[in-house]
Amino acid sequence: MTLDDEPGLGAGFDVLAGLIDAVPVGALLADVRGTIRLVNRELADTLGYDATELVGRPVEDLLPETLRAAHAGWRTGFLQQPQRRPMGQGRALHARMSDGSELPVEVGLSPLVLGSERFVLATLTDLTANRQAELLFRQVVDGAPYGVVVVDGSGCIVLANPQADALFGYATHELLGRPIESLLPERYRSAHAGLREQYGRDRQMRRMGAGRDLTGLHRDGSEFPVEVGLSPITLHGETCMLAAITDITERKKMELDLRKTNANLEEFTYVASHDLRSPLRGISDLLSWVREDLGEAPAPAVVKNLDRITLRVQRMEQLIDNLLSYARAGRAATDFRELELDPLLDRVCELVQLPPGFELRRELVEIRLFSPPTPLETVLRNLIANAIKHHDREHGLVRIGCTAEGSYCHLTVTDDGPGIPKPAQERIFKLFQTLTAAERGGSGIGLAVARRLAETHGGRLELTSDPELRQTTFHVWWPRFQRRDLHDDKNESAARR
Repeated sequence: MTLDDEPGLGAGFDVLAGLIDAVPVGALLADVRGTIRLVNRELADTLGYDATELVGRPVEDLLPETLRAAHAGWRTGFLQQPQRRPMGQGRALHARMSDGSELPVEVGLSPLVLGSERFVLATLTDLTANRQAELLFRQVVDGAPYGVVVVDGSGCIVLANPQADALFGYATHELLGRPIESLLPERYRSAHAGLREQYGRDRQMRRMGAGRDLTGLHRDGSEFPVEVGLSPITLHGETCMLAAITDITERKKMELDLRKTNANLEEFTYVASHDLRSPLRGISDLLSWVREDLGEAPAPAVVKNLDRITLRVQRMEQLIDNLLSYARAGRAATDFRELELDPLLDRVCELVQLPPGFELRRELVEIRLFSPPTPLETVLRNLIANAIKHHDREHGLVRIGCTAEGSYCHLTVTDDGPGIPKPAQERIFKLFQTLTAAERGGSGIGLAVARRLAETHGGRLELTSDPELRQTTFHVWWPRFQRRDLHDDKNESAARR
């Protein structure tokens, strides 16, 4: 028997049936005995039934078999305290489809009185898409290469990925239910609750503690530096906070080492510039006075020794200049501009004099290059001068080539000289190292400065050489565009402090 067959319910049923059939979610009406009295088309289509075949059947037919026995008691409990609420709050609900499979659903219950009889109106929402999205979300979180925790409104951790567990020294799932403050050093905990509440009001994606030195608390009591990104998310209908946590210990160590190195280099530069030059100037002045005191016809042996001392003083001054050049090569230039390689090489060639019999051949392609000009000119000038200086014949060819390789300009300087033996190919880039001990005129600074300049500006310098083929090629990979990770003035200023 359907609702409209019962006395006094016909008119009300027609209105109710029309309303239920119009709602965009599945809905059914059941009496106090749990018999289905009305089903809308949305629910029947969702579960794979014909609407008419469900009317008159017990509502338990739409539940998984494992829940049917208990459902009668739950239904009685609802009728004793009838109020609008979700069904099975806190539990994962499933409805049984016509083919026997189970569908994840969300069910809302509402008491309803029609005439003298009481009913329960149940609305059903298919959560398949929600579950799939939730599963995908969990896979993304678990697969993240950094720690991720989700914190509810009360500050408790409701989700943590394996990376977060390992980061703080906990076993899998051991972080669940803990207050987020337990991952902070004791001195920060009292203030953090207020900051968390403020974020709950603001609810925007941002970095945590921008400008502050953040540390996390490991389970063993040690602290480690972290970066934390915050994002508001909705999880199971509740607004939560997602925190992405990265351990930056290694980066901090590198920054500290860099600051120490730069500080030592700055101190050395000052000492070399002031404390070493002054005595050398004094020695040079004394030598001039000694020459004057010796008169017009000093002994040849004395003159020879004075000349040797003068030469050593000049070499010492040149050594200081070379050291200062190397120190300055560690500072990145910031005067970025659009460069063309042909005009740039014209300026280089003005300072590098080609001996008679030598040819400089350009094999360039048009490449867009946005870079400070001076460091790149210095690198190319040193490489061209090196190729000429170490050539062993009266005639020679130096070829300059370039290609675009992604975000880099690949420049090559190739000569047809004697080549560089493999054991010496890395040594020549070290400070004050020359190819042979006989090269007294060389400072051993040019290639070291060139590599340091290339690396300081985000590039690199390498070589390939084959003495049998009489060919040596220096390869320079130079950034074509300005990059924030390599050319951030603020970062470089901080690193020098």
